[in-house]
Amino acid sequence: MNLQNLSLLALAWAVLIPAVLGLAQLGGLRFPERLTQRLAVAHAAGLLAAALALGVLFIQTPERLVEVATPPLLVTHGYEWRVVLLIDRLSVTYMALVALIYPVIVRFSRPSFHREPGSQRYWFLVTLLAFALTSVSLAGNIDVLYLGWELVGVSSVMLIAFFRRNPRSYQNSLRTLVYYRVCDLGLLGAAMWIHHALPTADFSHFAENASVPTAAGVALVLLFATLAKSAQFPMSPWLHRAMEGPASSSAIFYGALSVHLGPLLLLRTSALWMPHPGVRVAMAAVGLLTAVFATLVGHTRPDAKTSLAYATMAQLGLLYVEISLGLHTLALVHLCAHAGLRSWQFLRSSSLIQDFQDNPLVGTDVRLRRRAHWELVLPVRARQALYLAASRLFWLDSIQWRFIARPFLGLFTWLATLEDRLLGGSPRQRNS
Repeated sequence: MNLQNLSLLALAWAVLIPAVLGLAQLGGLRFPERLTQRLAVAHAAGLLAAALALGVLFIQTPERLVEVATPPLLVTHGYEWRVVLLIDRLSVTYMALVALIYPVIVRFSRPSFHREPGSQRYWFLVTLLAFALTSVSLAGNIDVLYLGWELVGVSSVMLIAFFRRNPRSYQNSLRTLVYYRVCDLGLLGAAMWIHHALPTADFSHFAENASVPTAAGVALVLLFATLAKSAQFPMSPWLHRAMEGPASSSAIFYGALSVHLGPLLLLRTSALWMPHPGVRVAMAAVGLLTAVFATLVGHTRPDAKTSLAYATMAQLGLLYVEISLGLHTLALVHLCAHAGLRSWQFLRSSSLIQDFQDNPLVGTDVRLRRRAHWELVLPVRARQALYLAASRLFWLDSIQWRFIARPFLGLFTWLATLEDRLLGGSPRQRNS
């Protein structure tokens, strides 16, 4: 079997199990718990086998870049939409990372969701995530990448709100959805701009498109599109709220795979923005600002999962800096090592305090003292003021709510009231 057929087969297997579970959810069909778990295990095992086979074939193939394209699936107004897959070092590495972490999450989730209400919904969302990540890792053009990108966002938001009886869960999922939607508009705008301004939307030709006058503008829009998924400044406050979801989904989303899609997109489109210094400076500035912000705020967080969230955010900021400097191999190694470490830490976070309490050498006196060397240089009042500002997220949340969220909510409320007056409805009828 060659690389082309194997990549298409891997994508078909990735979509099969979530399609079965999704149709069952839509039809109200309840599978036995053991059957649902076995489907997820088979899904993870199949993706792992496909990733290993793909890696072996890629190493044996003399070409460093293989493009796979299907026949046109949609033809409209002279435009032909087709699935284009790209197999190179980046796609094979990230798919291998997905295939190695995904079975670990499945194994951890089996006892965690035993007889849990809504477990079938959980398995559907996790398998859907695996398909979405496979699509993003193998995407050969902006269209296929956008499809996987949106599916990752949908599954992420729904898993944050998994515990539906907890009001904070669906409130935080709504906040996350707002951040995702704002930056996903950037990705949609970049896709439209690419189709209209560049000769082709295939990533394999982006090096030729870098000389187009609008290439720098497209690259800046793509940079903006990555901010929410990777929780980069100023789209950062949603990440600690995502910890309302299960520990296993936090590990695979916000520690390992989903949160690294921003650096992955930048690495994939590097041929487009590397010749433009302004884009690289903006990327480095975003990364440095995020790293400083997340480091300071992370020192004020009292719980394990939120501290890990801000530590993840800081490392992602450093990844942005490495990518902007052209250290792409280092960034890829950093990405894989960081994903493995954070997934393990998130899975361990739930039982970490219990382990401390059960340790006879520690007993009940558990004190975590963390003070950086630079903190000792600052005066006491400066440290106190800095701690207060960091504990309040440097008022970033309040500023965004006051000047962005509240005006939009007011506008939508006014439009809804105007619609009721024009159509003769009432708020009670609209809510029902």
